[in-house]
Amino acid sequence: MTTVTSIHDSVLVQQLSQADRKAFEIIYSKYWRPLLDLAWKGLHDKQAAEDLVQGVFLSLWQKREQLHINNLEAYLKTAVRYKVLNYIVRTKRTHEFFESFHEIFQEKNTPETTLLTKNLQELIHAYAAVLPAKRREIFMLYIQSRLSTKEIAQTLALSQKTVQNQLGISLQGLRTRLTPVLFFLIQSHL
Repeated sequence: MTTVTSIHDSVLVQQLSQADRKAFEIIYSKYWRPLLDLAWKGLHDKQAAEDLVQGVFLSLWQKREQLHINNLEAYLKTAVRYKVLNYIVRTKRTHEFFESFHEIFQEKNTPETTLLTKNLQELIHAYAAVLPAKRREIFMLYIQSRLSTKEIAQTLALSQKTVQNQLGISLQGLRTRLTPVLFFLIQSHL
């Protein structure tokens, strides 16, 4: 009889991509508890941790045909870490999450770092979405288009001082919300 741990993850991933429910159930059985423990370490909230891990498995099933996973365990743990990060940022508990993120960014140009970069960009865009319209426009021209304050002022027909003030407010707010995340990212690359 084949046990859950004796089936190699690459086989499970391949079977999962073909909508094999049994493979999904094996993955779920094998990784539910370790992922729940990981989420608990970051959140210290049983219900939130369970919901978050459930969401990771739901996403795994829904995106099974598009996923290209080389290391299932790393992929799932990274997905949980990102969900924890998003939850904490969304609930303004940024001071509580860093202890469970030590393995992220061990290697550059991995699917995990690509996912982290994508999530960081999403966090920046989510932050921009809550800014007042003109401030958001200035912020996005600076962040996305990499325009100088002088170029932004000319583009929007504003004084450079106004652009600098609005950008300063935006960047201070971004720093306040994302400094812990950025600090961690920098630490991880050292």
